[in-house]
Amino acid sequence: MMKEKKIFQPLTSKNVCQIYELLVKHELVSFTITPDGISKVEALVANITNAYFGEEIYKSTEEKVVAYLYFLIKDHPFIDGNKRTACLTFEVACAVNDLSPNYKGLGLDSLAVFIEKIQEPNHHETIKSLVRILFHIT
Repeated sequence: MMKEKKIFQPLTSKNVCQIYELLVKHELVSFTITPDGISKVEALVANITNAYFGEEIYKSTEEKVVAYLYFLIKDHPFIDGNKRTACLTFEVACAVNDLSPNYKGLGLDSLAVFIEKIQEPNHHETIKSLVRILFHIT
């Protein structure tokens, strides 16, 4: 019997903005979300979840959840709290898609700082490498 492929459950731009607003509400972030921030989140979520010419850029569920983490850190849509929002969004995306990343004792905060410092111009390869590390996929 073949294993049924799970359908990716995406987070919307509204979900990501709600996660950011929770951080604001709990005073973990200093600034409210700006209209520019909302536009940036909408663009990055569309980039992750949409198909272009019938082809998905991020093919696996694991690639998609890592793309949320990567782009929220690298694209810096918020004035404050980009890594915090990215980490929480990643955790929520993993939870709703029944994924269990292995941080290898690194910790999600340390991983976020590592991602922020990555200078590799090919983000597709970086995301695939992070998937292999976090989910033991070859």
